[in-house]
Amino acid sequence: MASTISANVDNGTAMKLKVVASLENRSVSNAVSSAITVFVGLPKGVRDFLLELNAQNDEETINKLGREMMAAAARVRFEKATADIASEQRFGGPAAQSSEIDLMEEATALTRSALGRS
Repeated sequence: MASTISANVDNGTAMKLKVVASLENRSVSNAVSSAITVFVGLPKGVRDFLLELNAQNDEETINKLGREMMAAAARVRFEKATADIASEQRFGGPAAQSSEIDLMEEATALTRSALGRS
């Protein structure tokens, strides 16, 4: 069951939210819902640090942290795709002489497929 929540934000945040929602072809309500879901799922220390950076208007550190998070997400996504391939047992065994390159290429293809890329 869904609950309605009301929040007040400054005009700058409201404008950023509208831009993000528009760029992602989402409603503002859906973007807010996703943001809340992610925020409450983070450890308190991470939430506090992000709020601190925002309060300090530290865009440089926020951008750096965002890049590092994207790199970590890509690495984890790749590792998950590799594990998925390994669990399917499509490589290896006496009949197949697959190399690590074969596994990495297949993991990359699965990751791209999951992201909807060619």
